[in-house]
Amino acid sequence: MTPKVSIVIPVYNSAKYLRECIDSVLAQFFSDWEVVAVDDGSSDDSPAILDEYAAKDSRIKVIHKANGGVSAARNDGLAAACGEYVLFVDSDDLLLANALEVLIQKISSENADVVFGDHFSFQGNDGPEKDRRYIFFNEPFATSDRETIIKIQQTVLYRGFSPYYSERSGYLLATPWAKLFRRQLLVENGIRFPLSISLFEDGIFVLRALQFSNRVCYVQKPICRYRVLSTSLCHAHEMSPIDVYRAISKEVLLFIKTNGADQLINAYQSRFLYYAKKQAGQLFSSSLPFWTKYRSLKILLNDPFYKPFVAKVPSMRLVGTEKFFGTLAYRRLYLLLAVILWRRRG
Repeated sequence: MTPKVSIVIPVYNSAKYLRECIDSVLAQFFSDWEVVAVDDGSSDDSPAILDEYAAKDSRIKVIHKANGGVSAARNDGLAAACGEYVLFVDSDDLLLANALEVLIQKISSENADVVFGDHFSFQGNDGPEKDRRYIFFNEPFATSDRETIIKIQQTVLYRGFSPYYSERSGYLLATPWAKLFRRQLLVENGIRFPLSISLFEDGIFVLRALQFSNRVCYVQKPICRYRVLSTSLCHAHEMSPIDVYRAISKEVLLFIKTNGADQLINAYQSRFLYYAKKQAGQLFSSSLPFWTKYRSLKILLNDPFYKPFVAKVPSMRLVGTEKFFGTLAYRRLYLLLAVILWRRRG
């Protein structure tokens, strides 16, 4: 019998948290699901843990494969999924007990292609009492309006473009988790995670899904608990940050060109101004002397990659700290910016 929901879980050396993750699926109020867990060449106890759970519950399917990265693992899981809908869950995160129930009710009642939900964020092994709630939009909605869906695509790139702006949105709207996708939409349009990048690959996936969605909705309820780990792909890269961002830029521009999505250009530029701010913050968190950081900041903001984004600041819809950072960078007030970043370091 075909399950209603396929839960795709990419797994790589996640033994420390894997049982918690799978147990949160087993605890769901809604039970018509399958798990497609993809062991991406793990060298710890993850494969054995997955096989143990699969032996106990026929709804859990396990794929063992050579390491190919999280995008390849998600793609393999998606290819093996057979549910009407697909939910992605990271192997160190936890679903709330009513997550599937909430998402299925919303996507079914609205006959939508994608439903977004909120999430909690927590550090390492912190308990629920330390959770931080993120609310992506300031009100629930369901829309088939193309202009609104384009604005949601813009929001995936940069939160300042949100049609329902929430100051508590954070920057994780681009992630595939806490979202339910109609599997037919993904299959018919060949929507997969790109293998050419290791950061914002999920953002490209979400942009592609929205590009072909006829109806999109949002339920203002938390779906999962996102565990923040310093060793996650979001925090560690072999390439230098600017090379990572160049690769992302190439992939985003390819999406825009391929789909004639010129409306996303300004949001794209705003996202990379955000990346410049993020890289500057990392610079000032280092142990380098102040004046070395100051000179490096000037070099960074005048780099041929970042300079065009800084030049577009007056036309950007910046919010929060990006607005302040962008204004000082555009006015070339590097010393003032350096002093502020230095005072906020750590």
